[in-house]
Amino acid sequence: MVRLPAATSILLGLALALTCPKVNAQDAPSLTEVRTAYRAACLAPTNSEIVAAFNRTAERWVGSDSTDAFAQGLLATARMMRAETQFNPLAKLQTFLAQRDPLEAAIAADPDHPELRLFRLSIQWSVPFFLDYAANMDEDAGRVAAALDAGYWSDDAEQGAFALTFLQHLNDDASKR
Repeated sequence: MVRLPAATSILLGLALALTCPKVNAQDAPSLTEVRTAYRAACLAPTNSEIVAAFNRTAERWVGSDSTDAFAQGLLATARMMRAETQFNPLAKLQTFLAQRDPLEAAIAADPDHPELRLFRLSIQWSVPFFLDYAANMDEDAGRVAAALDAGYWSDDAEQGAFALTFLQHLNDDASKR
């Protein structure tokens, strides 16, 4: 075995790192993949693996640019959904509270973004009533319905069908009260 001086090893390592493609680097997922992960997490909110996969997908999609309102709302939603998989009630509450303001800020920054409205609507529908986080459900449902009518999800029929089914479920749920 040939021993190289430390400086030589470091230089060789740097050269290798700069010239070789990253082996473990993952391409950012597409918006369709993000939406698919979101739907899976909505449909299995207590499955920690599925919710964690949504979190990872959202984080990879956002990357280092989390200044965009949609990116902020996506991350906040993914992190809020993680609360449902936590065992400790205090941890659930802390996770929810830590992400509520970022989601609200994202919607305030881009109030007409239908996807952000769908995110908040799905969170508001699923959280316990005592958290007092249902004030915007009717408004959000209206915005999502208007987006469906305008063809917002025409490029992603599965997401459009999910939004429509979710709205129908909300209406059915409300009629039973």
